Amino acid sequence: MSGNYVRLARAARALGRACCRPFGYLAFVLALGALSTTARLLGDEHELGFFAGRLNRMIWRYPEVTRRSVQTAWLVWIVLFGIAISPADPIASRWDEVLLGALALFVVGRRIGAGRPVER
Repeated sequence: MSGNYVRLARAARALGRACCRPFGYLAFVLALGALSTTARLLGDEHELGFFAGRLNRMIWRYPEVTRRSVQTAWLVWIVLFGIAISPADPIASRWDEVLLGALALFVVGRRIGAGRPVER
């Protein structure tokens, strides 16, 4: 009987992790964005800007760490954009589509403009 409780607890924990994992990926992408923004705003002359820039570049150097988070962020963007262009859009204005489209263009433009980093 106690074995069933253990299996049930493991299954509940696994389900909880599966439901919470995408939010962790999104939080990670937002944290990387915050690091990048901090580095850009403060610059290399400021200690925090210098540290944030180095940390941001170091993390982005390992795509196996960031890949799943970026995929989750794009999936969320697709869902939000789908809701924005659907007839069931909760915002009556077209500015939500414009904002989501501009965000995607900005991200893609930065990736194209930056090119591929040189591997060491």
